[in-house]
Amino acid sequence: MSRPNFIVAVFDSLSEVACQRLASKLPTITTIRDISISFANAYVCSPEGGPARASLFTGLDMAAHGVWTDGVTLPAREETFPERFRTNGYETWLIGRRHLAGVSNWTTEHARPHEYSHLEWGHGPLHRSRQNAYLTWLKEIAPTAYADIFPTQANPDETDIPPSQHKAIADLPDELSFNWWIGERMCAQISSQGLAKPFLGIAGFVVGQTMGGPPNVETCTEGLNKRSLRQADDALEKILRCLDSEKLSNNTSVTLTAGRGCQTEGDADQQLRETAIKVPLMIRTPTHKPQRIESTVSTMDVAPTLYDLAQISAQQRVQGATLLNDSYRNWAMSRLRHPSHRRQTSFRIDQWKLVMAETAKNAPPTFALFDLSADPDEQNDLAKHSDHQDTLENMIDQMIDARVALEDRTEPRIAMF
Repeated sequence: MSRPNFIVAVFDSLSEVACQRLASKLPTITTIRDISISFANAYVCSPEGGPARASLFTGLDMAAHGVWTDGVTLPAREETFPERFRTNGYETWLIGRRHLAGVSNWTTEHARPHEYSHLEWGHGPLHRSRQNAYLTWLKEIAPTAYADIFPTQANPDETDIPPSQHKAIADLPDELSFNWWIGERMCAQISSQGLAKPFLGIAGFVVGQTMGGPPNVETCTEGLNKRSLRQADDALEKILRCLDSEKLSNNTSVTLTAGRGCQTEGDADQQLRETAIKVPLMIRTPTHKPQRIESTVSTMDVAPTLYDLAQISAQQRVQGATLLNDSYRNWAMSRLRHPSHRRQTSFRIDQWKLVMAETAKNAPPTFALFDLSADPDEQNDLAKHSDHQDTLENMIDQMIDARVALEDRTEPRIAMF
């Protein structure tokens, strides 16, 4: 039997809550969920896109890979799953967002030399890098629209985006949008691929409100652009139809997830709310029956799951675990280490969620405790309730155990001292 192919759709900012609430308006994502192994409680390792994506692409906790906040480049020593797939004979390509390095001042985010055999990078439709492949495409096929949005050349010392540019991008017809472009280019790659080598294609969709522009300094998450999400849903439909027409559906696994969640109204001061860290995770594979999994998992489990499906061995350092053997860790940890915000850590196990936050220097941390089965919107903090003190102490102990479990002990010991 030929080796399996892979399509991985990664959204920049999309929560599981938003996916569920907008299900009727997202027919393709809803269909993928129905025919997939779907994880109801999948968590990112950070509410920030850079650290969370580094964990998604390496299978490592953020304390191991070292991307502790946005703007930090993934160290060269760490291997992404596209690199490992390419080393093992796969054609690999990325269309759209990557976000494993800094992109401020309109700088280009260069992929690694052996990561992708084909790369069409774009951090988003409003990111003014000269290497933004989407903007190159838009300028070629719709020069008037491009000139209306960007009447002057980008200035690296001036990256604020005026409302007029946001509106002009939003007013583009669907067939000129960033996510539509991703669907078109993914289909072109699939159609030109042939059967000589298996492929791993990554679609980096952008549905957050900043659209590739500078982030909001007040919060580490961002709101959802619903029209862009619908355009991404249409692009996914196009990709699935392309797989069908090329007779590749029966040998192609499709994974859908997000780099982080998205902010809803009133969430700005609570960076580790469920909307910020719980994301969709769906894996449609011809070798496994669709089912809904309630166990708590982490997006750092995605890379080892893809290795499992491709029968590629994972590096010893990988801390995630395959999601295909019905044996789940059943806990997840998310951490915020942004220099402008309090250091916070969230720990989820069973129905319980613990949030630890640092306060003043040398002061003890504060704790919040939520029973998500009874209080999914996290409105009732039980940490100070006398009848929940045993649960609080037990959750603190388990959080400590989890942090110990995520320590990297793979460096070989070569001497006694």
